[in-house]
Amino acid sequence: MSQAGFAFDDQTYVLTQLELFNWGGFQGRHQAIIDGAGTAVIGPTGSGKTTLVDALMTLLCANPRYNLASTGGHESDRDLVSYVRGISGPGDGGPAQSHIARQGKTVTAISATLASQDHMVRIGCLFWFNDSSSAASDMDRLWLFTVSAEQTIEHWLTLHHEGGKRALQQQEKQSTGIWTYPSKKAFLARLRDYFDVGENAFTLLNRAAGLKQLNSIDEIFRELVLDDHSAFDRAAEVAASFDDLTEIQQELETARRQQRSLQPIATAWQRYQTLQQQLSEKREISRIVPIWFGEQAHRLWRAEAARLGDAHVHAEQTQQQFQAELTQHRKRVDNLRQAYLQIGGANIDHLNDRIGDWQKICGSRQTAAEQYQRLVRNLHLDEHLSAETLNASKQEARIRLNALQKEISVAENNAYRLGADEQAVKTELEQLRSEETEVIKRPGSNLPGQFSGFRAALADELNLQETDLPFVAELVQVKPDQQSWRGAIERALGSHRLRVLVPPGSAQAALRWINARDNRLHVRLLEVKQPENLPRFFDDGYTRKLDYKQHPYREAVKALLADNDRHCVSSPDQLRDTPHAMTAQG
Repeated sequence: MSQAGFAFDDQTYVLTQLELFNWGGFQGRHQAIIDGAGTAVIGPTGSGKTTLVDALMTLLCANPRYNLASTGGHESDRDLVSYVRGISGPGDGGPAQSHIARQGKTVTAISATLASQDHMVRIGCLFWFNDSSSAASDMDRLWLFTVSAEQTIEHWLTLHHEGGKRALQQQEKQSTGIWTYPSKKAFLARLRDYFDVGENAFTLLNRAAGLKQLNSIDEIFRELVLDDHSAFDRAAEVAASFDDLTEIQQELETARRQQRSLQPIATAWQRYQTLQQQLSEKREISRIVPIWFGEQAHRLWRAEAARLGDAHVHAEQTQQQFQAELTQHRKRVDNLRQAYLQIGGANIDHLNDRIGDWQKICGSRQTAAEQYQRLVRNLHLDEHLSAETLNASKQEARIRLNALQKEISVAENNAYRLGADEQAVKTELEQLRSEETEVIKRPGSNLPGQFSGFRAALADELNLQETDLPFVAELVQVKPDQQSWRGAIERALGSHRLRVLVPPGSAQAALRWINARDNRLHVRLLEVKQPENLPRFFDDGYTRKLDYKQHPYREAVKALLADNDRHCVSSPDQLRDTPHAMTAQG
């Protein structure tokens, strides 16, 4: 509907728009445009007219009484959780329709926009469950008040989806014209202060919404809220009419508690029936499946047996064919051998065998002679092939062999010594390379490699990054202009520099892991705790000669070193008269 028929002024705020998301029977986002000149909400019973009014009352009243329009102004038969969960019951069409529309994790949002001639105000709230609970104490909520048109219900839902309640509350710091309130009391106080109305104004508006005999909500709003003393008597009569409903309210509360106590039984019975049906189906399947698999296996094995039978018949036919061919070839070989023997083939074979044997012997001896001549040539001996030359060469070879064995023994001793030296050098080189690799991997750390390796193993065990387990020495360094104190400061720090800082939630797991292994190091842990007070350093202490790196544990390191601070004095005389002091020479 348009606003053409209504004239705004700068002092009057008029409801122009109401938006809902997952509220009662309204699933998803819904928008209602309100015409300032007059808007009628009509529809059949159960269509959501009262649900729409109750959404507005949720934003305006401290303790809204829901569904009063449907109950004729009597006690409410609804509560906030039923609208957030979308619980349908007798108030929405009868017991047969009772169910929970939104189970598990869910979120509900309401937004109302009010406008004057030059200004706009939008109020809203978000309710959400993070699990399947339906208890009001388990429901989170946040109230919003904004004068910025950019702050819409879609924007709020997007922020909640991406970052939850914290992202919504961060808007106050990141945007202008938006305020968030975890407490509804603070939200309503801001609302009443902004519109300059009394504390009971919105409560009376809620009650007036359930009085069907009133012709206009505006009338009772003017009579009961705007401090018209002539209407106080009428207000007292209206308030007294609600006192008669106490007994009815108690009965309704009893019935509601009974219904809620029986609701889990009905739900469990439906779940039981569903599971029984599923169990019956699965039992039937488990009975049928072995039979089906048996039939399939029988069909497959029968097909495989037929295939193997055909293959066997074909193989037997092929074997018979090859057997016949083999018989023919053997007969032909016998015939050819008989013909060969008849023409003298036996003597020729004997001679050929003897020739072959002599040729083998001759070739063997010729090869040996060539090898002998090549060997003596390399040894600078006589190459002539004779018995005398052979004996002389053997004698000379024995003399040379004895001398060579002595040389080999000396060379073996030298090689063993050089090998041992080489192995020691290789071991030292590997250590240096390992240390170089550790230094390259951790350019910002001045710790020995074994401590870095221990920290890496501990980080893997705790499923943390190595930066979450820093050593104290990695978070501090001596200022460039104080390098003359470096040695004294290192001695003052002592073993504290090798303390591992552990997050509070991982300290116990770290201790168990360390105590269950051979660490081969003197390990010291420090559970990180933010100090209650700022650490106090001596004015002339060595802690003021240090730069502290930016790190989440920075304050914890300061607190540790503050307890170990020392006065820095310039002479032994001052050292003698100053407790807890040290000189630059340590």
